[in-house]
Amino acid sequence: MTNMQTSGTQSEIDRLAACGPLRTWSVIVTVLGDFCRDRNDRITGRALQGVLGRIGLTPASTRVALHRLKRDGWIESERNGRDAAYRLSEMGWTETAAVRGRIYAPDPPAKGAVRLLLAPPQVAAPDFATVLPEGAVQIAPRTALLAGPAPAVSPDIWHAELTPGAVPRWLADTLLGADLREDYARLADAAGTALGLAVPTDAVARSALRVVLLHHWRRLRLRHGDLPDNLLGEDWEGARARRAVMAVLERFPRPALDELSP
Repeated sequence: MTNMQTSGTQSEIDRLAACGPLRTWSVIVTVLGDFCRDRNDRITGRALQGVLGRIGLTPASTRVALHRLKRDGWIESERNGRDAAYRLSEMGWTETAAVRGRIYAPDPPAKGAVRLLLAPPQVAAPDFATVLPEGAVQIAPRTALLAGPAPAVSPDIWHAELTPGAVPRWLADTLLGADLREDYARLADAAGTALGLAVPTDAVARSALRVVLLHHWRRLRLRHGDLPDNLLGEDWEGARARRAVMAVLERFPRPALDELSP
């Protein structure tokens, strides 16, 4: 790779890194989830730091994060000569597998029912929040929206299926928050720019591009369920980010683990 290509690739990695916070322990989970596709796959400490260093994460922060992940039962390590090799623990593998479909799915979730839930006037808003089914989003003191089949709730809570159409901005902001929508828009724009890059021949640079983009997508996507995709359609910021991120992941394929070894 020429110096100009190297500079352009690193500039794009830096721009993608600036799309949001990068907590080292969480980025490591992203790396292991992306590269360790088999239960016994391991990544060496040198290969891991090679990728993290391109993103701007220091060896000191990596050591602290690895210690935390081992302490919390997310990863396991073993000696690999003078180095160490890391893999997801049984718990880490299970937790990662549980959300893999949401992270890597190239298409939004299948359109399902969206339901409006209303509580009677005598129910206090905090009490209503405690009886809502998982995935429901409270949009007013006694009003919530839910994606999926009819919920098992008290007969006093009325619910009915909606016919999604044009949604006012206030509702989209209530479902997701204006900040999350802005984060998705920023990520979609950054991913679109990354698509214009030449594919780096350097496996570490290519991996860093993948990881930093995938990490931001994972960080945002795990903050909500299927309701926004079911209600807001194909043009909301998260849908645009999904299309752009999946295109980048396809353009910058995951290198084999042995390609990352120095």
